[in-house]
Amino acid sequence: MPINFQEIRGQVQEMGRQAPGRQTQLKESRQRALEILKSHEGRLDALRWKVEKANTLNPRLRCAFPVGESLILPVSEPDMENPLVILAADGSQIYPSRHDRVEFGLINVGAIRIVPGGGETPQETIHSELLYDESLNSQDGQLTEGALALLRDVRERAILAELAEGENLPVVALTDGPLEPFFEPQENSSFKDLFKDFVTTLRRLLAHNVSAAGYVDKPHSDLVVRLLEVASLPDEDLSRAGKPPRRFPGITDISLFWDLLGPGERSAIFEIRSVMARKFEGELKLHFFYLNVGRAENPYLVRVEVPAWVAEHRDLLEMLHSTLLKQCRLLGSKPYPYALHRSHEVAVVTFDEKRQLLNMIEVEMLRNGALMSGPSAKQSAKDASKRK
Repeated sequence: MPINFQEIRGQVQEMGRQAPGRQTQLKESRQRALEILKSHEGRLDALRWKVEKANTLNPRLRCAFPVGESLILPVSEPDMENPLVILAADGSQIYPSRHDRVEFGLINVGAIRIVPGGGETPQETIHSELLYDESLNSQDGQLTEGALALLRDVRERAILAELAEGENLPVVALTDGPLEPFFEPQENSSFKDLFKDFVTTLRRLLAHNVSAAGYVDKPHSDLVVRLLEVASLPDEDLSRAGKPPRRFPGITDISLFWDLLGPGERSAIFEIRSVMARKFEGELKLHFFYLNVGRAENPYLVRVEVPAWVAEHRDLLEMLHSTLLKQCRLLGSKPYPYALHRSHEVAVVTFDEKRQLLNMIEVEMLRNGALMSGPSAKQSAKDASKRK
């Protein structure tokens, strides 16, 4: 059944009427947040004390933690022309569906190797892993979507580590999305094993001094804004940090830094404070910064997540900063790292490929006399309706 446009038309009109007032409200809220940001310039010790205290009172607090650089002064694009290797990996997956004739999953990881200015043709690597039986089910039950996403992240970093171990030049290794897993840690054994593998892959990158980063396009996070909310609380009220009501709801970090970062400039580096981030220790601690990869007439801010060994190593940080800007410029008015774009093209699994894989599995099961339950009634009805 199509959308009831007659019913929703009034809601759309109301949305339009409220938009100007909402934008004015957000502008005023953003200005107040900026004033707090600027007022804490030069007072980082006091700000860090507040976050530590608030984190003690509320262990589930999620916010940014300043590590030493100026809160408002941007860092310009470094001038670097040293030879290096860019490795990028992206992954896609097929989630298991009980509605298919056979339940299975798939992790498909594509990687690209580029030597800027070296005259070499980019090299592609692809790793496809079918998940079934024990790999799909454990003592904790069937692999969840969250666990499958973490497994994909593990495989992405594993292929980067394997490729990096064979390089002699400095390496910048990129993945799409944050380094911090997007869901909270779980206590079941499957998650713990996967997370242990995730940490192991990061340590392999650390062992080869790789400038590793997670690139977050069009971020909507508000970690720095949440830091400012902590900063605005009186010391005696720090127990309320991270709890509703929010002081700056709707304000994102990129709106905060929009006028502070010129083309090619990055923000200060911040550490991530969260339940998940606490599981990354020492040289693996998670950090981030914002980077303007756009142009003067068309700014475009992204978030870049890096482990501590990159955040605290000037050469690795500058190499990453410079590489990301040069990669983004290759795609013109739609800035995005070219290497990540290529790795996505390698990794993506199309609907037709999934159907071919399902047919291949069904044929092999029948050839071996294995029983299949057949598609669910729901799936059969969908197939009969020929809906895309």
